[in-house]
Amino acid sequence: MAFTYLCAPFSVSAQSADSLAVEALRLEREIFVAPSAAEANCALLAKAEVRKQQGLYADAASELGRISPWALTAEQSETYYHLKALCQYLAADFGGTTATIDEARLYLPPSSPTLRELLLIDALASGEKGEWARSEKAATALLQSAPQEVQTKVRELYASAPKLRDPMTAWYLSLVPGLGQFYAGEVWSGVVSLAVNGSIIAFGVSEVIAAHWLSAWLGACGMLSTTYFVGQERAKILTERRNVRVLRQHNDLLRELLLQE
Repeated sequence: MAFTYLCAPFSVSAQSADSLAVEALRLEREIFVAPSAAEANCALLAKAEVRKQQGLYADAASELGRISPWALTAEQSETYYHLKALCQYLAADFGGTTATIDEARLYLPPSSPTLRELLLIDALASGEKGEWARSEKAATALLQSAPQEVQTKVRELYASAPKLRDPMTAWYLSLVPGLGQFYAGEVWSGVVSLAVNGSIIAFGVSEVIAAHWLSAWLGACGMLSTTYFVGQERAKILTERRNVRVLRQHNDLLRELLLQE
């Protein structure tokens, strides 16, 4: 399964970087002069594979987007959906990956071996999006014949899947300085934000009480316009970073388990 994941079924022999670039140009010419959609599709599949070998996964997926699906043979359809989902996943286009897999389920026969191969990519891409229910469903189907010990580990991993936090919630919570950072799990940053903004507010209040209007306005309001609003944006960014971090930790473990099969 790991080999299938790493290598698309439509292959081009290993070549140097320069020869791959030349091959891509040759295939583009074939596509341009192709007398039929079927022949253009064949060249596009080959060119997408070349782009994948070059490590240009987004470009490979873009090439596949030029294909005329109605002119694909049954075998080419298997190749098309597998290669497109794989390249989208490798390009970190996880939304595109799951959309391609959903389309494959509509157009490929239920007995298609590609659908089973796509279960791995589906589980991983859904995990990257934090869609744990879909990811677990795909992983469970993939591991039906796996040892019970592996299945148990995967179930436990999903049971402890992290809950993502909403960056906008952090932004709104930061209307009270520090709360957004606490929500993001950054306690020290929250304490600093609370202390800094609290000190500035206290200074402003004291200046107002002393009737020092100019210093209250220029000092307190001027500084708050920086620290307060920056604190809100920082809380949002910290929450986004927290989500990326916990997703990465969980999905690294998930990928390690699934690629064993």
